[in-house]
Amino acid sequence: MTGSVPPGNRIRLVDAPDESGRSTATLVASLAARLSTLYAVSGAAAVGSIVAGFAAIGREASRTAEGAALRRALERSRVSANGAALWNTLRIGQWASLAPPAPLLDQLRNDMALLLAPNLEETLSLFPIPGEPAGATGAVDETPSEFLDCMVGMWVHSRETITAIEALAEPTRDGRSVVEAADRPEPPSGSILR
Repeated sequence: MTGSVPPGNRIRLVDAPDESGRSTATLVASLAARLSTLYAVSGAAAVGSIVAGFAAIGREASRTAEGAALRRALERSRVSANGAALWNTLRIGQWASLAPPAPLLDQLRNDMALLLAPNLEETLSLFPIPGEPAGATGAVDETPSEFLDCMVGMWVHSRETITAIEALAEPTRDGRSVVEAADRPEPPSGSILR
């Protein structure tokens, strides 16, 4: 992960081979389903799922060299002890561990992909689009959520957000038009959004 997008990088939308293909309609349906779920769940459940999602991202990122280095630095600081004290005393860890983790990076990537869809307005005019059931793609993770997991997860999510937004803006930076930017050759490797 990098903080900025190298010149010439493009956002490439690639569906994972083991998942169903994405279309503008399925991306809108997914977003609509998440939004409609907010009317049916408590704020505590929604926020708990987000906190659990950050913790899940953090656990995964902590297995990488960069994520592990950040986690070790946090562990050596007052942040770790104070965070763990709040996490345990206020039972945040228990609360987050009981909530299904929201797939935050997938949601972020899908929502960013919608911003690039050439047929979004046409698709929105086809409403109502049936939403997929909430939690249909999220497996329940019984791993306890820890404070440092959540901190590292928020770090990963914020970096992904910055990278995606910079990539979205890249084609029109410095007064270039989208057409001019689209004429650039395809980068040799790397994708920002899958």
